[in-house]
Amino acid sequence: MSTYQNSASPCCEAVARPNFRTGFLSLATSVLHGLRRRIERRQQRRTFMTMAALDDRILDDIGLTRRDIEYAAGLPMQINASLAVRQIAADRRAAERRIRRR
Repeated sequence: MSTYQNSASPCCEAVARPNFRTGFLSLATSVLHGLRRRIERRQQRRTFMTMAALDDRILDDIGLTRRDIEYAAGLPMQINASLAVRQIAADRRAAERRIRRR
């Protein structure tokens, strides 16, 4: 007998195939992860909306306007409104610096 005949061929080895249970668990995990993300986004948006109750003077102190808050509140849930407002405020400060330099 040759060594070739005694060695196990890789094509004949049992290949682990996903079964119904592993597929279902994977799907359930994906769905739960999606639900968790959605709940977190809703909580973030709810927290962000507390800024709408702030006085205009306070918003001005932090470099925002009521219009900025309303704009960010209307963004889709997939977009973090607080990050969008932060970017708006940064853009406004940069524009003001450019104007002052002139």
